Amino acid sequence: MMYIERLTRPEPVADIAALRSHLRISGDHDDADLTAMHAAVAHELEDAAEIALIWHEVKLTLDRWPDSNRVRLPIGPVLGAYPPFTVTADGDEISADLIPGQRPVIILPDPPPGARHAQIVILYRAGWGEAESDLPPDIRHALRDQVGALYDWRAATPHEIKAPAARGSAGLCYAMARVIGRYRGVSA
Repeated sequence: MMYIERLTRPEPVADIAALRSHLRISGDHDDADLTAMHAAVAHELEDAAEIALIWHEVKLTLDRWPDSNRVRLPIGPVLGAYPPFTVTADGDEISADLIPGQRPVIILPDPPPGARHAQIVILYRAGWGEAESDLPPDIRHALRDQVGALYDWRAATPHEIKAPAARGSAGLCYAMARVIGRYRGVSA
């Protein structure tokens, strides 16, 4: 069994000026709402695409040694030449290799005799960086478009909520749907 825990989950700080410009909003009267919507949209994207936007510390626990020595890390990306990570088996640190990237992989050594039922814990850092400016342009655009969809729907009437075709979909905007499809991992 695999258990995934985001030990830290910082909210990406919205570039409010860029967001206002994208949505063609003049004035700062809606900044608090835009900030809250941006945080909600960012968390929605992270959960749907199984990614970390801003650096997160992630803990992956396996209740036994995997059948394959390769373990795909469930939340990506893990970037950099030597990203930080640790792997333990029943509390003892073990040597492992990491293949960084959008869908990173840990390569475990062969289990020592009798260690097949050892609990494996992998701690690693996932995400593109520290700020929204570190994100790929398509993700920044999708976040802003989705905030725009939420912003447009904040004053919807009950009739419009029941008949979304009257104003367009209240679901995912096209940019957000594409980004989720592009960055989401495929599970076997």
